Amino acid sequence: MNDIKLLLEEIKLLVERNIALNHFVLDQLSDRFNKNSYFIERIYQILLRNRALLPFFYDIEAAIYEYIVHEEMENARTYYGAIKYVAEQFDTTQTYIKSKIKQSKIVFPLQKIS
Repeated sequence: MNDIKLLLEEIKLLVERNIALNHFVLDQLSDRFNKNSYFIERIYQILLRNRALLPFFYDIEAAIYEYIVHEEMENARTYYGAIKYVAEQFDTTQTYIKSKIKQSKIVFPLQKIS
């Protein structure tokens, strides 16, 4: 399992178990996965907002990629720009992001963070 998928699964478990993302937990995740705290907080907020849908996710990684791509496109990015942004954020290739979104089996769209 790659580091990003493992990080997403850990954040998903925090949300499912109603564990708050306090500074201690945030620092542990940040150190363990070498990601900044803003990145981790953003993923946590996305999953927290969509807690009721978590059991329906076939692939949490694809769901997060798709959500952020759509969010970035709403913020005036092109599809290409949004894919590029997500690939940079997750330290992967644009092709990987596109293929994960394409094979995504999301049942319900994720809700926006307000």
